[in-house]
Amino acid sequence: MLNIYISGALTGIEELVEIKAFYEAIGALCKKIEMQAYVPHLNTDPINHPNVTPRQVFELDKYQVSQSDLVIAYIGFASLGVGMELAYADTNSTPIVLLYEKNKHISRFPRGIPSTISEIQFIDYEDALMQLKIVLEEWKVQQLKQLTPPYSA
Repeated sequence: MLNIYISGALTGIEELVEIKAFYEAIGALCKKIEMQAYVPHLNTDPINHPNVTPRQVFELDKYQVSQSDLVIAYIGFASLGVGMELAYADTNSTPIVLLYEKNKHISRFPRGIPSTISEIQFIDYEDALMQLKIVLEEWKVQQLKQLTPPYSA
């Protein structure tokens, strides 16, 4: 099964409930397409899991990124953690899908990461999920083709 890491800001976000629901919806979409998604806040949320130390968060998230076949990153809010996760993904040549609203001005640095396979600009979360579904289905087909040995007679 393909492993997907869902990256997105949690600290300093005003609409925290909504953004967490968006990350969870991305995870649910992955599951629907038969991919395993790791949504960090479900395991290490700073509010719901206050006893998880910063070092534990770092080690766990770094490990999860390194084990992923794809990273989906919402970059609509500036986040040091998301930036680091993207750097680890690029270092491992892990494909990346970037998500952000059409009206947001996003730094060119993350948008220039060589391992990025798709950059989705969306109107609202529903639009993001519809576009992401198409990208994920196409990517999954490509991955399965690479894993299937050619037929020989």
